[in-house]
Amino acid sequence: MSERGSLLPMVAGLVALCGVAVVGIIDSTDLALARTSLQSTADMAALVGAESFDPLTAQFNGTSLAVRLTDAQVRRAVRAFVSESNDGIRLVTAATPDSVTARVTLRSTWSPPLGNQFFPVRIQIEATASARPKIGARSDEG
Repeated sequence: MSERGSLLPMVAGLVALCGVAVVGIIDSTDLALARTSLQSTADMAALVGAESFDPLTAQFNGTSLAVRLTDAQVRRAVRAFVSESNDGIRLVTAATPDSVTARVTLRSTWSPPLGNQFFPVRIQIEATASARPKIGARSDEG
């Protein structure tokens, strides 16, 4: 009985398994990068929303400056910011739960860059961020 050529199927199987592993690693890394990018965009959008207050409505109470945010102001500023990014990112919510904090939720759809020919998967990813306006810069240097 000849064993000639019996190694070829095993090598071919190993190469196929390695290929699947590489595709999985690349796709999962791309998903992590997409999630990080969406979170960064949500953080920036929340900052934009937090800075959307009307300076004429700010009140000085003796020790600090108090500003009031409205849902409409936050939504308008964040919607403009998201529309400028034009990366397939959709605004889910933009509001102020306490008139001081801007809370933003964004959604995006991710599909694998390599595995989508074999597995046409589309995954919805969401990111939520909150921010408050920072009024005046306090310098502790010196």
